[in-house]
Amino acid sequence: ESLIKAADLALYHAKALGRDRYEKFQPGLREVAERRSELLLEIEDGLRLDAFELHYQPIVPVAADRLLSLEALMRWRHPTRGLLSPGAFQEGFADPAIRAALGMFMLERVFKDMVGFADACVPIGRVAINLTNSDFRSETFVNRFFSLVEETGIAPERFCIEVTEGMLLGSHHKRVEEGLRRFHDAGVAVALDDFGTGYASLSHLRQLPLDRLKVDRSFVANMVDSSEDRAIVRGIVDIAHSLGKLVTAEGVETVEQVDLLLQMNCDHLQGWYFGKACPPKALPKVIESMPPLRS
Repeated sequence: ESLIKAADLALYHAKALGRDRYEKFQPGLREVAERRSELLLEIEDGLRLDAFELHYQPIVPVAADRLLSLEALMRWRHPTRGLLSPGAFQEGFADPAIRAALGMFMLERVFKDMVGFADACVPIGRVAINLTNSDFRSETFVNRFFSLVEETGIAPERFCIEVTEGMLLGSHHKRVEEGLRRFHDAGVAVALDDFGTGYASLSHLRQLPLDRLKVDRSFVANMVDSSEDRAIVRGIVDIAHSLGKLVTAEGVETVEQVDLLLQMNCDHLQGWYFGKACPPKALPKVIESMPPLRS
């Protein structure tokens, strides 16, 4: 039994390194597997004990007549490690069941928070939520979205779903495409996140129901000093606009970046320059203290 488990760990490691190879078992692999197993149990406990919550970061429209949007970002109040962002428990997302459970939590909580925003008269447009392949493995997630629309009275047009390029290339890409079309046809905006860093073909911009492109922060970070990054961002904006799509720049942290993106006619800006992600109750204060888009 121990031999089979060791071989299985070596096989899993070989697959993680790209397949078409072999790996010998090392004791460290068992330690990694045990830590991952402990993490999955902790996440399950966290979901059961309501230790997860959503924080929201402003997405600022360039056009003065458009409402501020938000992106919902998951946080975990760990009993010993404090408030954690998804990067601190990224290994948990490798498990399809955990990924699906976290996705359903986000869906339920974002509707609850949006009801709270409406009651508090917080002026927001759409709220963006990040999806994974697991949210499209069956129709459960999509069906629950529309049942929550009916229960709360919050229209689909108040939402944006964000997907990554990798989701369009996996074994379940057909099911993902079907789900995206169902969302899009109902009025939900569909955004392609981290654009330019994955392996998606430009043909996806023509074939899929995409409404927005999000320029990855890695291009925005160096665009002030790098002519190459400026050219890439400008090219993304031009291509998107020529196809009738909007563009959001992520990772905006300086006024110099804001000025360049305004010159390029970027549609939405998001980043620490305007405000970090915060709990729902702190959102009105963050919105009030945001710097003006133009001086």
